[in-house]
Amino acid sequence: MAHTTTPLERVCRLAADLIRVGALVSAVGAVFFSLEGIFRFGLLFLALLVPRFAGLRSPVDLLVCVVLSVAAWSSPANWYELAPWYDTALHLVTPGTVAVTLHLLLIRVRMLPPLKAHKLRIASVPLLTTCLGCTVALLWELYEWFGKEVLGAPIAVGYDDTILDMAAGFTGSLVAGVLLASWARHKPHAPRAQESSPLSG
Repeated sequence: MAHTTTPLERVCRLAADLIRVGALVSAVGAVFFSLEGIFRFGLLFLALLVPRFAGLRSPVDLLVCVVLSVAAWSSPANWYELAPWYDTALHLVTPGTVAVTLHLLLIRVRMLPPLKAHKLRIASVPLLTTCLGCTVALLWELYEWFGKEVLGAPIAVGYDDTILDMAAGFTGSLVAGVLLASWARHKPHAPRAQESSPLSG
């Protein structure tokens, strides 16, 4: 049976699409300001297309768009100065959110088994999500180095900061994986034709 879109879901989808448009406009506008800005917001726009291609339900799509946009704007808007814990909190939430999105996308394109696949141990879900999240956290740190050393952006990087960010990314991804596994365990069993599309609509 096809999923019926509710008014709330339509509003969430519209809001997510507006955020995508905003990211594209920001990337174009960055042409007049900095090369790093072009890279930052260009990558943000491409990343925001992922939940769309993953076919995630619009509330989840909106959540991903908000989290990634906050992460992308934190440095240009000087939000890291808001509180000492802000940077760690951002690195705790963002990789886990992206990891769950990637996990569901890989299921959709049949590169990973469905969450409730036959003989699949439930512990494999948080394991895979954590691995994806750690990869995201690593790529984030590599981008920070690239932005500072190659593009000349005023990004604060250092050994202690990198280790703390990686630890936060690992922790957040593990928690996200456990939550995804818990959701899959308590979700009513879907028909086989729908098993590859969790949270999709």
